[in-house]
Amino acid sequence: MSEASPPARPATVATSGPASVSASHWSALRWYSVSRVVLAALLLAASWGWHGRVLIEISDPGRFRSVAFVYLVLGIGYLATIRWGKPQFRPLRDLQLLTDLIAIVLLMSVAGGIRGGLGVLVVASVAAAAVISNARTSALYAAAGTLALLAETGVRSLWAGTVDPSESLLAGIFGLACFLIAIAVNSLASRLSQQEALAHRRGEDLRNQLAVTHRVIAELEIGVVVVSSQGRVRTMNRAAQQMVGLPGHPLERIQGGGPPTLDRVLGPAWRGLQALYLNWREQSGATPYVGEFTPFAGGSGGESSPKLRLRFMRARDADDSDAVLLIEDMRELELRAQQLKLASMGRLSASIAHEIRNPLAAIRHANGLLAEGLAEPPLRRLASIIEDNTVRIDRTIEDVLSLSRRDRSVDESLDMARFLPGFAAEFTRQAGIDPQRVVVSVESARPLVFDSSHLRRVLANLVGNALRYASQAPGAVSIEWSEKPGDRLELRIADDGPGMSEEALRHAFEPFFTTEGRGTGLGLYLARELCGANGAGIRYERGGSGRYGGGFVIEPKPPGSDAGR
Repeated sequence: MSEASPPARPATVATSGPASVSASHWSALRWYSVSRVVLAALLLAASWGWHGRVLIEISDPGRFRSVAFVYLVLGIGYLATIRWGKPQFRPLRDLQLLTDLIAIVLLMSVAGGIRGGLGVLVVASVAAAAVISNARTSALYAAAGTLALLAETGVRSLWAGTVDPSESLLAGIFGLACFLIAIAVNSLASRLSQQEALAHRRGEDLRNQLAVTHRVIAELEIGVVVVSSQGRVRTMNRAAQQMVGLPGHPLERIQGGGPPTLDRVLGPAWRGLQALYLNWREQSGATPYVGEFTPFAGGSGGESSPKLRLRFMRARDADDSDAVLLIEDMRELELRAQQLKLASMGRLSASIAHEIRNPLAAIRHANGLLAEGLAEPPLRRLASIIEDNTVRIDRTIEDVLSLSRRDRSVDESLDMARFLPGFAAEFTRQAGIDPQRVVVSVESARPLVFDSSHLRRVLANLVGNALRYASQAPGAVSIEWSEKPGDRLELRIADDGPGMSEEALRHAFEPFFTTEGRGTGLGLYLARELCGANGAGIRYERGGSGRYGGGFVIEPKPPGSDAGR
């Protein structure tokens, strides 16, 4: 076992590094220090007995008292060092064991030698060393104790002038006991240390698992309430708090003291839920309950009380186990079902749109051929109407198909001084509008990182919308590429029209929302999706100086960024 300095109050296994010491070793060292103080006090008290003959035979009570007193003072000092100091484990342990060995041998020498009975304290000291040391260190202390016993016996024989074989034999037996005790105790201590480390790891794993479980439950959209068999609320996640109208931490908001029981957590509108729970608990608590519940209006459920789906289940099969209450808002379930339905309808619409394109192209082609042979103005007018509406249908089909597919963007470094004027000229020519109505301003030489085909589609939607609401004056629509403070680039499409209303702005980027009778409501939605595919953001800004009161702003990703991929 490696050693290092302890924390002030070790409570768990220290695992800060290879030099860490387990809390059990510090606890063993502390109790060993306490036992040293008690032992020294008992020996000192024994020396004041009937001529030093209480408990043990003392030939020189005065010297025995002096050694015992010094031993007691040192024991108190060691205990105080562990209690209030921050010592290193190994030096403190070695110093204490060396003190024990010297003090016990000195006490033994004035208390009749090995026959006085104090030799067993050497064995106890070696056993303590085996508990708080590794195998090599405990063997070293066992050897030191054996040598100390043999040395004391040898010195006593030299002073007496005779050799007593029985004392040497007794010293050898005590030495053998030191080695056997050291091996046995160290083996047990090592196993206990391994079990302690294993228990600590298991505890850490359990704490981590509980933390993960609590975090997952807290983030669930389903309301979760854990209730004990006595009706005490153990925990409640955020979704459940919002459903019952309880702000903050539920167990901290309960007034009046006492345990947070279910009836005190739930508001008046939710007492019916408590009745359902208690009825399930009393009658068929072993079988999970599934049902619906609606809080009465006017309570914490609000004026429009939600319709809820309830599930009750026991955590274990035991009668006294906790119960888990799952609460789901049916409105959320219906919303998810509606989203799935819309997604299915979107795929169906894309399939239908794809099938329409071929006959539509045939109709348009046939109409073009027919128009070439028509001379009467009314018939040519009808052919023109057919052409305009087929173009409109084709544009709608293209928008619907764009919803079902999202082409992967390709990063291109676009020179805006060339790209924007080229786009403006091409767009005005194809749309058949006055080119002077769209002005281009390039104030930054930095390139735009964007897929060129995606940017053309975005600009076509935004410029088309701007022209629809702008005036007929020259420069009514502005396309501006500029650099802003903070190293930001902006592509702004503004017009001199009235701007977007608050209502339109709230729904501007929603699919199928339009304020124009001939529109599909997909232009701005597709523009946002294409910007997102290229890592750019798009927003509408109100106000501004000069002619243009508002416009759409595209803020691209910085060059070299992988955003949006």
